[in-house]
Amino acid sequence: MKIRYLKTYTIKSVLTLKSGLRIGSGKDSVEIGGIDNPIVKHPHTLEPYIPGSSIKGKLRSLLEWALDCIEPDGSVWGSKTTPTSGDIILRTFGITNDNWQEGPSRLIVRDAHLQRSWVEKINERTLPLTEAKTEVVIDRLKGKAADNIGPRTMERIPAGAEFEVEMLFKQYSVDDDGGRRDLDCLNRVIEAMRLLEEDALGGCGSRGYGRVEFSQIRVDNRDITEAFRNHRSFSKNQPFSFVTE
Repeated sequence: MKIRYLKTYTIKSVLTLKSGLRIGSGKDSVEIGGIDNPIVKHPHTLEPYIPGSSIKGKLRSLLEWALDCIEPDGSVWGSKTTPTSGDIILRTFGITNDNWQEGPSRLIVRDAHLQRSWVEKINERTLPLTEAKTEVVIDRLKGKAADNIGPRTMERIPAGAEFEVEMLFKQYSVDDDGGRRDLDCLNRVIEAMRLLEEDALGGCGSRGYGRVEFSQIRVDNRDITEAFRNHRSFSKNQPFSFVTE
């Protein structure tokens, strides 16, 4: 199989939280009155951020469902089935299967850090960059907080926080296709961003956490925000052409 590198597209956007976001960091112990589930933060600045792995993993999961690429046991697509030529999921996100011969994963997702303008605004108001949300378990018979269970305090990034998102997409020509199939993959990534707006990022999405919105979306020097906002229907047969040659 003949593979030739063509170019790298840069996708940039602003991700705004429409509800609190929680991506946990784990904790060995919990102090009395402390946070039960802290979020991931930069080790030096202690500012919260969104790991690129969380964004990439969610985009992949949503596309797998949208394209009916689901393994029978729920594992990652391509881990059990034999990969087929031109598979959009595997080209975009990668695969460790030794039988795969269509090149490396195309998509790189950077960690998303807080916009400095938002941080400065919060600091001017002497507000914290995170919030603590207390939750309880409801006794189904009494209709009130269950005894001896909770409350538990969850740390999360508050609604309104703005992050800078950057993704790189490497386009290759495979068997002299001129990169056409990879261009389909790039457009599917942008569609997955739209699917993410309709879903949730991070934990506790079914309880209202993790609602996000993308704005100021650019692919290289092209502003595709209007096309992104107007895109409503997802076709399994053909991706929407946000980006053309």
